[in-house]
Amino acid sequence: MTTKTRNILLISLGAFFFAVLLMVVCSRKKTERPEPETLTKTVADGTIAEFIKVKLFYHSESSALLQPVTREIEVPESKEELYKKFISLLLISHNGLIIPVPEGVQLRSIFYLRNKEMLVLDFNDNLINAFPGGTAAELEFVYFIVDNFCYNFPEIKKVKILCGGNENKTLAGHIDLEKPFFPDFSRIKNE
Repeated sequence: MTTKTRNILLISLGAFFFAVLLMVVCSRKKTERPEPETLTKTVADGTIAEFIKVKLFYHSESSALLQPVTREIEVPESKEELYKKFISLLLISHNGLIIPVPEGVQLRSIFYLRNKEMLVLDFNDNLINAFPGGTAAELEFVYFIVDNFCYNFPEIKKVKILCGGNENKTLAGHIDLEKPFFPDFSRIKNE
């Protein structure tokens, strides 16, 4: 076999394997999260209101994965108000499940940046002042918040976390808070 023939054969094999790899990567289907289910109900005053079903995911003593809890939220006029209702519901413990958020942490404000598909959450200073520390604790907090929002609201692709209206380097010295976080659904329990 001549050098020219061998080079042509190697280039052809390389192109073939590249094409196969490209086909495999492109053929993978992204796991689509369903849009939240919408319900219409009559509320206490007799008016009809629209609700959405959401899945809240919490830590538990028995599993490393976030455990699902289904709840309903009455749909308000604006997306920001819906997100506020969602986080208020998220920060309430359900049946002994664990919320990795320090005591006294409250949401100051919330902004949805549609063009960036990003939610900005501004917590009070207690998030920094009362945070227990450690890389694991920081990751649990960040992905508890990010995964819950991104799973339930497909329009949110990333979440930015602020404390006291400011961008902080870290929560407790480990995880970089200067950039937004993308979800990691590998931490969520499949049903």
